Amino acid sequence: MTQRTRTRKAISIILGLALVGAGLFGFGYMEFHVVEPVSIKFWLIPITIFAAGAAILWDDFKSS
Repeated sequence: MTQRTRTRKAISIILGLALVGAGLFGFGYMEFHVVEPVSIKFWLIPITIFAAGAAILWDDFKSS
């Protein structure tokens, strides 16, 4: 496995945190501000964004 530079790791952590935050924000918005029932297709968007951010963070902290 190749050694990551500190800059690349910092960018990856920032990206992971941003995706996790965006996923949580989207989930919270849909949970608390949308009145009508929402299709499962639209629930998959914030869940997928959150999962991508969590996977990036997991990889960063696992490989450190």
